[in-house]
Amino acid sequence: MYKNQRTISKAITIRGIGLHKGNPVDMTFVPALPNYGIRFVRTDVKDSPEIPADIDHVVDISRGTSIGVNDVVVHTVEHVLSAAFGLGIDNLRVELTANEPPVMDGSARPFVDAFLEAGITEQDVPKEYFEVEKTHIYHDEEKQIDLVIVPSDEFRITYMVDYKNPALGTQYTSMYSMEEEYVKEFSNTRTFCFLSEVEVLKEQGLIKGGNLDNAVVIVDRKIEPQEFDRLKKLFGITSTKIKLGKGILDDRPLRFPNEPVRHKVLDLIGDLALLGMPIKGHVLAARAGHAAHIELAKMLRKVYEKKQITKKYQKGTAEGFVFDIRAIEKILPHRYPLLLVDRIIDLVPSQKVVAIKNVTINEPYFVGHFPGHAIMPGVLIIEAMGQSGGVLLLNSVENPEDKVVYFTGLDNVRFRRPVLPGDQIRFTVEMLMFRRGICKMKGEAYVDGNLAAEAEMQAVIVDR
Repeated sequence: MYKNQRTISKAITIRGIGLHKGNPVDMTFVPALPNYGIRFVRTDVKDSPEIPADIDHVVDISRGTSIGVNDVVVHTVEHVLSAAFGLGIDNLRVELTANEPPVMDGSARPFVDAFLEAGITEQDVPKEYFEVEKTHIYHDEEKQIDLVIVPSDEFRITYMVDYKNPALGTQYTSMYSMEEEYVKEFSNTRTFCFLSEVEVLKEQGLIKGGNLDNAVVIVDRKIEPQEFDRLKKLFGITSTKIKLGKGILDDRPLRFPNEPVRHKVLDLIGDLALLGMPIKGHVLAARAGHAAHIELAKMLRKVYEKKQITKKYQKGTAEGFVFDIRAIEKILPHRYPLLLVDRIIDLVPSQKVVAIKNVTINEPYFVGHFPGHAIMPGVLIIEAMGQSGGVLLLNSVENPEDKVVYFTGLDNVRFRRPVLPGDQIRFTVEMLMFRRGICKMKGEAYVDGNLAAEAEMQAVIVDR
């Protein structure tokens, strides 16, 4: 696997038309400095805004993967990203004169060829890999979609699709080495779609640049003879009559017997490129698509962010937990006797935190609450819950060391059972809303698996 970051050696331009609007577009690939990442630049828009190709900037996945900043969007970026990711290119500036890359032949191969023509330069900065350390699973029960990624010493993919249409049926493929297989075995596979779906999009003018030269159209319904003229006009078929072949509109030959599932691998590579770094792991996919690919990328991004946060605050190995008390003291401003969180055992950045508070008879408040009948004050249970949420909240902003959390409101506070000396409280706090430094969180406190207290908390982040 490549050790250092890579970019292209010189700028190169390709031209074509966009898939959705059918607009002519020039796309220029430009070398970029180390750690720049891949960014798309709309040169046709005032000030030429840059759109980072990362999971945080995905704005639509309805017909491909689209990224955007504010109101500026670039559609269907997955084939360009797949080509870059497949060749190990980390840093690249992609300048466009319209809102989507050219569709070309419906595959990633024209972009691969452009990168190879421009040349690839190794840079004097090491790559950062996302190394999968344990199994991660995404499952959609309703759509029967499964995505699993397991540890591996390099990036591998095993993909299966299972369509009821006899023209496709069940297809399977594997890629064991991206460096050795991507260019020849996967990059030239084309987008495929079903006739019943694509003819609606065509008639609505949503894929003006799509035709049988850049997509494989699978016939999934009976075609009546009286429809031939309409379909010929709709898809620009020049032959005297429509040929159906083995379920492929106009009998266009496939580049591989299992070209559709190979294209799924191409798309998955492009979507996972939005993680922002190459992966060491083996993805096993069944019946997935862009939406599921993006969910897996989001899941992996949260794992990466958790690793980065742990590395920042937790020195040494932290097996079975995220932060010990020393790390917590670097995040929260509280000190004795009001630091009420002992350990963070799980953290999903911007989503959820799980914390532990060990309650001992030595707590100072037990002297007076109550003599001979020690009970942890309910207000301190909520305070500890709030501090747990503070760890979650402060790790959602830049420079958390310079910030402090003020709680501004409590709703639906309920105490379900007393907390006594010797108990261990397990707090689970989930982010309900976070916008412009204002948030709402839902917290629950458990003792021995039983709910002891719960509350909804509002808070703001301010400078210390």
